[in-house]
Amino acid sequence: MKFGISEGMVLAASAADEKTNPGIYILNPWPGAEPGMRVG
Repeated sequence: MKFGISEGMVLAASAADEKTNPGIYILNPWPGAEPGMRVG
C-alpha cells in the first residue's frame, strides 16, 4: 500500500431488500475467524 500498512478493516452488510430493512449493519467476526475466510 502506498500510505503504509493496513491494520484492519470494517466488515459491514445491508439487507437484500433495502426498502423493508434499511440500514447498514456492522458485523463482528466469530472467534477463530482467519483472514481470507468467506462470509456466508
